[in-house]
Parts: sequence; structure tokens; C-alpha cells
Amino acid sequence: MKSTALFLLVALSFFSCKKETEPPRGFIRAGNMKFSIDPSVQPPFTYYIPITDVRLEALSQLSGSNIDTATIKSIRPSRATLTALFGGGNLDFIDAVSIRLCPQSENFENCGREAFYRDPTPFDIGQELELNASSVDDIRESVLQKTMNVQVKLERLRDIPQGSFEVVLEMEFEVR
Repeated sequence: MKSTALFLLVALSFFSCKKETEPPRGFIRAGNMKFSIDPSVQPPFTYYIPITDVRLEALSQLSGSNIDTATIKSIRPSRATLTALFGGGNLDFIDAVSIRLCPQSENFENCGREAFYRDPTPFDIGQELELNASSVDDIRESVLQKTMNVQVKLERLRDIPQGSFEVVLEMEFEVR
């Protein structure tokens, strides 16, 4: 009797889990956000690199996809990439990185909410680093703003960057 009750409890909890089966209704893309890296970025310090006044034009993108904001259930992080530009930039010096979305009025360390991260990063990543989406249920309050600040947080650096170079951040959010 006890084992049957235990089995039913386990089965009930397994089948009651909601799994996302329908695809996203659309995507909001934000790209070409540039920031600079130079040899002054050194371990063991954590660096907060602001990208201010970012315009996602999310409302225009949603309108172009025929998505009414009143029908949106959630907007979630989907994917992000850091790419080193020119001059042989190499991102191997990064051990952990996160991307935070901050309201226009905030630009302090650890502002806003984390949207993407990679901890730890693989060794020998070269010029491009794919980031993971943070497990955030809904970040529409950040993404639907006219402008916002984005913060790149570099932590636990492995080494000193080999020279100065620009990095481009590309982000994508899924609309459900």
C-alpha cells in the first residue's frame, strides 16, 4: 500500500510538470553593441563594462512580426554572442561573463537583471563566445523599454588580454 501511494505521488509530480512545447511566436534581436577591451583588464578584478542608451526597437520588431504586445505571455533570453573584432582579439582570458539588462536610470555595478551568462567558459574559445540564456521567466519590462543600459560583467579572468580590441555583443530574445 505504501509503495503504491509513493508510486502515485511520483507519477503525479512527473506528469504535472509543464513543458514548453509550442515554439516562440517571434524573436527580438539586438546587435552591433560594441565595447572595448585593453590590457588594463587584469585578474583578479571583476570589470563592469557599460553599454549605455541601447535601443532595441523591440516594439518595431514586434509590429513587423504582427505581434500585439497585449497578447505576449513572456519575453525570455534566447541566445547571445560575444565576438572579438580586428587586431587578432582573443576572448580566452575570460573565465566567466554575464550580461545584465538595466533600466535607463541605472548604471551601477550589478544593476538590473542577468539575461545571459557563461560560467565557466571553455578554454581556447578564440574570437567568438556563445553565452547561455539565464533562467528568467519574463524580462519584458527591460526589453520593451525605448532605451536601456546593458552591462557586460567580466569576472574571474584567466589572463591579461593580448592587446586592445573591440568586442561586439549580439542578443536575441524569444517572444511567447
